[in-house]
Amino acid sequence: MPDLIKYLCVWTLGLLLPALLPGTGFCRPIEMPITIDYPFLRSLVVSAAFTEPQDTAVLVDQAEGCRRVAVSEPQFSPEGDFVRMETRVDIRLGARPGEECRFKIHWEGYVSLVMHPRIDPESWRLGFVVLDSQVYDQAHEPARIVGLIWKMIQGKVFDYLSGITVDLAPPVQELKALLPEVLAGQDEEKVARFVDGMHPAQVRVDSDALRIPILAELEETPPVETAAPEALDEAALARLTGQWEDWDIFLVYLLTSLRNAPLSADERETLLTALLEARYAFVKTLADGTLTDRFVQDQFVATWTAIAPVFLSQRDRETTTGKLLGYLSFFTATDALKSLQAIGPSLGMEISRNGLIRLAGLLADERAFAWGYGADVDADLRTTFELGQALEIPAEPVVEPTPEEMLLLIRLERLLKRVLSGFVSTCWADAPQPSADALTRWLITPENVDTYIPAVQKILDEAAEKAFQASASEADRKFVRAAVLATAWQESCWRQFHVRKGQVTYLRSYNGTSVGLMQVNERVWRGLYKLDALRWNIRYNAAAGCDIMNLYLNKYVLKKQDKLPGDGRPDPALVARVLYAMYNGGPGEFGKFLSRHAKEKYYHSDDLFWEKYQWVEAQDWNKVKLCLFGEE
Repeated sequence: MPDLIKYLCVWTLGLLLPALLPGTGFCRPIEMPITIDYPFLRSLVVSAAFTEPQDTAVLVDQAEGCRRVAVSEPQFSPEGDFVRMETRVDIRLGARPGEECRFKIHWEGYVSLVMHPRIDPESWRLGFVVLDSQVYDQAHEPARIVGLIWKMIQGKVFDYLSGITVDLAPPVQELKALLPEVLAGQDEEKVARFVDGMHPAQVRVDSDALRIPILAELEETPPVETAAPEALDEAALARLTGQWEDWDIFLVYLLTSLRNAPLSADERETLLTALLEARYAFVKTLADGTLTDRFVQDQFVATWTAIAPVFLSQRDRETTTGKLLGYLSFFTATDALKSLQAIGPSLGMEISRNGLIRLAGLLADERAFAWGYGADVDADLRTTFELGQALEIPAEPVVEPTPEEMLLLIRLERLLKRVLSGFVSTCWADAPQPSADALTRWLITPENVDTYIPAVQKILDEAAEKAFQASASEADRKFVRAAVLATAWQESCWRQFHVRKGQVTYLRSYNGTSVGLMQVNERVWRGLYKLDALRWNIRYNAAAGCDIMNLYLNKYVLKKQDKLPGDGRPDPALVARVLYAMYNGGPGEFGKFLSRHAKEKYYHSDDLFWEKYQWVEAQDWNKVKLCLFGEE
C-alpha cells in the first residue's frame, strides 16, 4: 500500500507541476465551428453539382435528348441525426431510329434520400452516406415505377447524388492563415503547432444547420497578473485608438460591400444602427477613460452578431462558387474569432490590421481595400444606408453691412489683428480658409451679440426647413425647429468659432470629438459628412446637424412611435427630448431615454436640453447670453 500511495503522489505531482512552475503553460482545447445552415448547404451543393440552368444536373443526354436523365432543385432538411435531401427527377427514355424519338417513356417525380453527413479529416471534404431512399410521383405520393425507370434511378440518380461532396478545405486554409495574425500574443511555434493540429470532429446535425467542429489544442501560457494602471499613458491610448480606427475602417468596408444589394429598409436600418452604436460606444469609452485591449475584440463580436443576419440573407442569393466559398470562409473565420474571444485575455488575441485585411479579402469584393481613416464623404456608405446625395457645401453669402455693422466689423477686425497677429497662416493650415468677413461675422462678442443671435437663428431655421420639408408636416416642423434651436443652444451656445490659445478656430467639444454649431461628432459621422466643412462652414455644420436629426426622426422615432407614451399622437415635446437624447448618444438612447422618462430620473444633459427647449418655445433669446457671458 505505501508504494501505491507513493506512486499516486508522484503521478499527481507530474500532472500538476507544469501548471505550478512559473512560465510554463498548459494545453487548452479549443473548438471552432464551421456552420452551414440548410439554405446555404443547398447553395453549396447547387454550385458544386447542379450547374445547369434552373439548378439542374443532366446525368444522361443521348440521341439528341431522346434518352435523358436529369435531377434538379435539391432541398435539404434535418432528419433526426441525419440529413434529408430531396430532388426532382426527370427521366425520358426512347429510341431514335430516324429523325423522331419513338417509344418514349417519360417519368417525373422526386427522390428523397436520408443521408449521414461525414467529413474526411485529410481532404476536409463533406460527403454523405445514403441510409434510406424513397421515390415519389409528382403529387408527392409513393411512386410505383417500371423496372427500367427504377434501374435508371438506382444506377444513375442514386450514384450521382450519393457522390456529391462539398470542399471545406478553402475556409479551413483561410482560417489557418488568419490565426497567426490574431494570436500575436502567443509564441509563434505554439501557434504553428496549434494550426497544424487542427482537425475536424464528427459532423453534428442540428435543427438549423450542420456544424463541423474544428478541434485543436493551444499551449497556453497563463498571464502574469499585474495591477491595472490607473490611466492609459499617451502611447497606450494612441495604440488602442489606432486599433479601433482600423476596426472602424474594416467595418465601413464590410458594410459597403452590400451597397448594391437588394436590402430591405429594416436591413439597412440594422446596418446603420450597428455602425452608429459601435462609434458612439467608442466615443463614450474614450471620454470615460475606460478603453482597454479587449474593447475592439468585444465590439467586433457584438457588431458582427448584430449584422450577421443581413449578410446571411445576401449570402443565400449568391450562386458563384468563388463568392459562396468566400462567404463560408468569412463566416467560419468570424465564428472562430468569437470562440477565441470568449476564452478571455489569456490567449493574447488581437484583432490586428493584418487580420482585418485578410478578413476583408474573403468577401471577394471587386474594390481594392484602401486603408485610411479618411475625412471625406464616402459615397458607398451613403448608398448602403440610402441617405441620398451628400450635402452640398454652401458658400458664405456676401452681405452688405449697415453703417453701424461696418463700424463694428472694423473695430473687431482691428482688435483681432492686434491681439492675434499672424493667426490666418496658422489657424487654417491644410483646411479651407474662411474669408475675413466670415471670421468677423461668426465670432461672437458682447458688442455684436444682438445681431449675431438672429443671424445664427436664421441659419438654423433655413437648415431645419430644408432638412425636414419633405419628411415632416407643417405642425411637426414647428416642434422640430424648436428642437434644432435648442440642440444648437445646448451643444455650442450657437457658436461655430471661438478664440483659443490666441488663435481663432472652430469650436471643439471637451473630449475632442464633436465640432461646430451643432457639435457634430466627427468619429460617429465619419464618411457621411465632410469633416473639414463641418469645422469651417457654419451653414454646412447646421445642415449636417439637421440632417442627422431628420434621420433619427424618420428612421427611428416615427417607426417606433407606438412605443411612446400617450394616446394617439405623441407629445411633440417628448419627441423633441427623445430626438436630442439620440442625437447626443445614438440610436440606443430611444429606449434608454423612455426608461428614464418613465422613472423621471433624467441625465443632466436631458434636463439642460429641456430647459433650452422651453426657452426656445418662449422665444427668450436673451438667455443665450447666459452661456456666452454668464449674464442676460
